[in-house]
Amino acid sequence: MGDVALDRYFTYDEMMQWLKDLEAEHPRLVDLETIGTSYEGRDVVAAVVTDRETGDPASKPALYIDGNIHAGEVTASMTCLYLIDYLSRRGESDPRVQKILRSRTLYIVPRANPDGAEKYLTTPEHLRSSVRPFPAHRRDYDPPGLQAEDMDGDGRILTMRVRDDDCGSWKTDLEDPRIMIQRRPDDLEGPFYHLYQEGAIRDEDGDMVQDVRLPFEVVQTRYGLDLNRNFPAGYRPTAEGSGPYPLSEPETRNLVEFITAHPNIGGALIYHTTGGVLFRPHSTIKDEEFADEDMRLYETIGSWGTEATGYPVVCCYGDIWSGVLDDWCWEHRGIYAFTPELWDLVGRADPETRKDPIAVRSMSERDRRELECKLLRYNDRNLGGRGFVQWQSFEHPQLGMVEIGGWDVKECWQNPPPHLLSAECHKNIQFPLLFALALPELNIDELTVQRIGDDEVLICLLLSNRGYLDTCISAQARRQKAVREDVVRLNLPEGAELLTGRKVTEVGFLRGYGSKPDRSSGGNGRPHRRRVQWTARLAGEVEGAKISVDIRSERGGICRSSVEI
Repeated sequence: MGDVALDRYFTYDEMMQWLKDLEAEHPRLVDLETIGTSYEGRDVVAAVVTDRETGDPASKPALYIDGNIHAGEVTASMTCLYLIDYLSRRGESDPRVQKILRSRTLYIVPRANPDGAEKYLTTPEHLRSSVRPFPAHRRDYDPPGLQAEDMDGDGRILTMRVRDDDCGSWKTDLEDPRIMIQRRPDDLEGPFYHLYQEGAIRDEDGDMVQDVRLPFEVVQTRYGLDLNRNFPAGYRPTAEGSGPYPLSEPETRNLVEFITAHPNIGGALIYHTTGGVLFRPHSTIKDEEFADEDMRLYETIGSWGTEATGYPVVCCYGDIWSGVLDDWCWEHRGIYAFTPELWDLVGRADPETRKDPIAVRSMSERDRRELECKLLRYNDRNLGGRGFVQWQSFEHPQLGMVEIGGWDVKECWQNPPPHLLSAECHKNIQFPLLFALALPELNIDELTVQRIGDDEVLICLLLSNRGYLDTCISAQARRQKAVREDVVRLNLPEGAELLTGRKVTEVGFLRGYGSKPDRSSGGNGRPHRRRVQWTARLAGEVEGAKISVDIRSERGGICRSSVEI
């Protein structure tokens, strides 16, 4: 973490203490803000990172970043912490950071779902998102059947293989007995197995069933919510874990309300694991329905992310990911949003899959076996064998002799082993640094006052957008009316009378240098620069008095200048 070793995953209390220590060390650059509470009442915190000596955070263009809305994706929260640390410590040595701190604001929510992450980090439990039981009928009891538990006491819930030579549908691979492959009709000699999650068979009261025989029901987790299916854009009540209605959960409301309350946000990165891809909107809107300029900029910004991380950009249209945050950011707010899926065990073991990471889902059995072999080789050569737990015999209190083992999902598949965490974080903060620099940047180039009579003056203002993106960010933002037009306010000395022009002038939106000219208006629509002029009559002796202008762009920044008469 910059000058701090990053070799483990922080619990909630450790994270909060770390953030408070950093805030105390860099009070000018880091300010912690509670944006809401979780289902269990924990504070959800945003780190507001900017140099306050160069302006209020709300007066600067902003990038929003969050992580860990899914309980087990703790690499996302550690990457957020790494970024906060990097920004607070590198302002002197990195010119990119220097400019970002001076002219941009970063709102970073490192742990959007603290309850789920805490259960994931402090218990053997695996869960998708919130700890609130869902559906509601699972709130008071679990149905009878096999429930996930750490039976052998090693702190992990792994896989059990239970031998059944008559009906078992799995067998061990001849070349590597760690691998389980599906049984074929011509596999006539065992041993054959059933594969289950490690656990115990319990009744409705939670007591262990005494007389257990195959088959038995496997109980689905009571933690069925998926917070990243609970956002309004493309929400489907039939999507797995989507919740009873959009924004039904405090964790999702926290994020939507925070982003909406900060209109200076022009870009968003929503960190998840795993897969080594940069997902982008939209899951229910075709690319053909995007404005051409928006599509071009999405592709350009995405290419920067690919360059920084090696992760391809993948559009989610037509897939199962509806009701997600990046879709809402784009559809409702016109914010360019990406969801980086950090850590890519499959891509490291088999770089060819990085070219088409989604194809892993539809692999043939033969291809899956080959991939499993590559994964185990990578584990043996690069992870010291820690990612796969060798199958060990265990006397199960209900099932008799079973074997427990398999992949350690928490610290191998879903997140990198701790010794690789720092490198994964560092790679993934390069994209937000470039993204932040692409935000619009309003500037007053000239402000002059010229006498045109004994008591009349001509006031001339030239303002410009020196940033890559437009001050409105996107055509989608204009379509949704998600952002107000840029406004110029003229402030005259007491007693002065405005003759021409308006004290408050809407000047539309200024193009960034990354946008193409608006050919439909001869290249003059949405210019990079804009001139505004006024004439005013002064009253009495005004020598030394000042005329000032305030420029307010919700996403391009706020600036002020004055000139003596």
